[in-house]
Amino acid sequence: SDMEREYKTLLFKIVDKWPNNRFVLYRLASYYKSNSQLHMSLNIYKKILDHYGSNDRDLFLYASNLDKIGKWKEAKVLFLELLKKNPKDTFTLNYVSYKLALKNQELDLALDLIKKALVLDPDNGYFLDTLGWVEYKRKNFKSAVYFLEKSVSILPRSAEVINHLGDCYFMLNRKKEAIFEWNKAIQYETDKNIIKKIKQKIKKHEHLL
Repeated sequence: SDMEREYKTLLFKIVDKWPNNRFVLYRLASYYKSNSQLHMSLNIYKKILDHYGSNDRDLFLYASNLDKIGKWKEAKVLFLELLKKNPKDTFTLNYVSYKLALKNQELDLALDLIKKALVLDPDNGYFLDTLGWVEYKRKNFKSAVYFLEKSVSILPRSAEVINHLGDCYFMLNRKKEAIFEWNKAIQYETDKNIIKKIKQKIKKHEHLL
């Protein structure tokens, strides 16, 4: 769009003028990230770290960008380093726990990390969702449902949590409820690919009712 083009032109003019300004570099990294040019944004976070020394926020941005380009192993080392320095960093505790659950790796560590986050922030719907998903991956479906229902009551419009809850009901043979939740997730989901996947799940299991 015209606005985007104008923003880009302006941004690059500012970058020319202040190539090492930290605030400008953050803007530039965000710009590349929003355009899925993740190698470009990674280089800029690297530049910020080299230029300004390493602080927790910049290290987190760099590590999560590494993860987004598929370098999870390297990212994880940095995340765990961050947690050594600041064990109460709930954002990182949750990020790493959720990633491990998605990858089905080190689920004991994942459980440990998200429980630490919830001690610090017990009513955080996103953290409860992560705990539910970790328990789902550990095949503790009853426990998973408990945390996912709690999460949904805090985040009633989160397609992701609703979808997780549907998956969990399905594993407990509560198929009607599963399909009900999946249908609800579609209403709140904006990502076309995810909508397609949920619709495929519904289609696959509808006839079982």
